[in-house]
Amino acid sequence: MKKILILAAMAATLTAAAEMKIGTVSMVDLVRLHPQHESNRTLVKTTDKDYKAKLDAKQDELKEIAEEGKKAQGDLQNPMLSAQARAAAQKKLEGIQKRFLEGQQDMRQMATRFQGDLSDLESRLIKMETDDIRAKISAYAKEHGYDIIADSTILAFAKESYDVTDEILKAMGVDPAKRKEKEKKDDAGK
Repeated sequence: MKKILILAAMAATLTAAAEMKIGTVSMVDLVRLHPQHESNRTLVKTTDKDYKAKLDAKQDELKEIAEEGKKAQGDLQNPMLSAQARAAAQKKLEGIQKRFLEGQQDMRQMATRFQGDLSDLESRLIKMETDDIRAKISAYAKEHGYDIIADSTILAFAKESYDVTDEILKAMGVDPAKRKEKEKKDDAGK
């Protein structure tokens, strides 16, 4: 009796699955060809370059302080200094060392903050792209009666006839021929 029930359940599941309309998309291609993808990548690269320039300027500032410290150290070595002048030179050197250490700490904090900001920017931009893509997929699925549209890059196997990536690209305002061009460029680069 149990075997009959299990077989009946399996038959019902297979029948329901056979009636489902299923499609697949390449999320990798959809993200890569999203209309905002290149400008978003450019924004991230430009922001990264700006952050690196600020860190380089801070590094240059630290080099100047280090040079100032070397000069103060050299002045302190002068045997002709009076005790009062030597104390003043020592105090000046300690002030320079303190500025240098504070500058190093500030630079580390800047680098950490910049890395976090850059990571947040990149995450927000990718989320905007994928949210837009998911909305296009959802609208396409509803319009064309799909029950499931899955990411083909995570499936072990799917028939090519299930692939609706080109239709989603069209919905995004992207010529599907760009997908083929990108594939050829990627294959040529290997």
